[in-house]
Amino acid sequence: MSLALPFTIVGSATLASRVTGFVRDVMIAAALGTGPIADIYVAAFLIPNLIRKMVSEGAFNASLVPRLARLEREGGQQAMQGFFDDLLSILMVATILLVLVAELFMPQIMTLLAHGFAADPGKLDNAVLFGRIAFPFVGFVILGAAIAALLNALDRFAMAALVPLALNLMMILVLAVILAGATAGPRESGLVLVSTVLVAGLAQLVMLWVAARRLGLALSPRPWDALAGRIDPGAWSLLVRMLPAMVVAGSGHVHMVMASQTASLEPRILSMLYFADRLFQLPLGFVASAIGVVLLPHVSRGFQQGDSESMAQAQTESVIFAALLIFPATIGLWILAEPIVSILFRHGAFLAEDARHTARILKVLVLALPAFILIKVVLPSFLAREEMGRPVMVALLALAVNGIAAWFLRTVDPVLAAPGGVVAGVWANALLLLAMARGRLAFQPRAGWRVAATLLCALAMGWCVHAILPHAAPLLEPGRGFGLRVAVLAALCLGGIVVFGMLTRLLGVYSLAAIRRRARSS
Repeated sequence: MSLALPFTIVGSATLASRVTGFVRDVMIAAALGTGPIADIYVAAFLIPNLIRKMVSEGAFNASLVPRLARLEREGGQQAMQGFFDDLLSILMVATILLVLVAELFMPQIMTLLAHGFAADPGKLDNAVLFGRIAFPFVGFVILGAAIAALLNALDRFAMAALVPLALNLMMILVLAVILAGATAGPRESGLVLVSTVLVAGLAQLVMLWVAARRLGLALSPRPWDALAGRIDPGAWSLLVRMLPAMVVAGSGHVHMVMASQTASLEPRILSMLYFADRLFQLPLGFVASAIGVVLLPHVSRGFQQGDSESMAQAQTESVIFAALLIFPATIGLWILAEPIVSILFRHGAFLAEDARHTARILKVLVLALPAFILIKVVLPSFLAREEMGRPVMVALLALAVNGIAAWFLRTVDPVLAAPGGVVAGVWANALLLLAMARGRLAFQPRAGWRVAATLLCALAMGWCVHAILPHAAPLLEPGRGFGLRVAVLAALCLGGIVVFGMLTRLLGVYSLAAIRRRARSS
């Protein structure tokens, strides 16, 4: 089966979530700016967002889908559901304990995550309060990710990918009320926002639970059985194997947590990094989520069945899909960083200096985009074989590179130290992982040429946009009307897309007829 349709479903749903999430963050920038409360809000969600990304981009799927598919084949849906209920029981107990421990030790956690806050006791106290409100979101995310993996095992990709829209839409509604002047100040606005995220997380879990029940899966977790040890040992062993897979799959996001620690040492840089990361996440989230959700299960199945042709097809389609989106996104965001940040974020409490530094951070950060995606493409060749040792070692070495690079760059430019460390660390991770994966990766003929041609087309697109930008710059100045600036920026982006599309089609990177055939066969 071609992966064109699953990639499109998951990628499009993820893109819709990212776009609404981006609207949400534009409104957060207007409401909170880059002041102390914005820094605190970002710090409160460092661990919840890290866990959400680790469990939502393939680790649960890689571990659960093959096991659930085998159980359904051997014992039917009843056997599959019984095993999943045992797994869900363990996860319920584990998440409750995790949340309780985090609530108790939140002062120590916040001091570790954002040690720059320790110099300001008032800021640290507020960060602890925000963190305690936000952390239960982790429990909703973990349980929701498990149910989403169950839906993906049944080839129901859309609902699992669409539920994040609930959070974004609720946040947008609440932010609209805040911006209308319904709260007394930034601190109150921040508390309302962090509480809204918690409620939205519960809503997401309920939506996934209802979707499973509509498929005839009457989920019946028994946490008391998990506490009493009356659980299938296979569920415990699966979770034990899943943990290192989650750590490895989410290692890229740990780099952003390290960057946040570096950024917290300087006032306002942490929130600037956050807003730059939101732009960075638009293309990354679309591609990484689609590859993580769809590629990992297919490579795992292909390896278990000894189907090298299926593995080669999955890896080839993944790398071409990624290249067609990531190369132009990287170059386009680098060239247009300043007008994009100025137009989208420079409103309300978000000042001109904030926009300038955020654009600088974004220009450095986007250099890590290809490396992030390279990791996503290479990693399944290890996960499918349940080989965690070398990927974990590489991930730890890369984090060390991140820390060393950020420490050195702080003496040169404190604003760019955090994103510079991310770029160095992620590229070290990607290149070391690629070197270790030699002999494990398999691609269809002409895959290398198609990737190289895509890069050439993206560079040509970038040259065209860069040549036109000076002529369009007067129309992008802050003094111009917002509608005009948005229209000019959209025209530049659309023109670049058209140039890139024409060039890639001319060089034979993709075939419209082949895409239509694969879509019909899906």
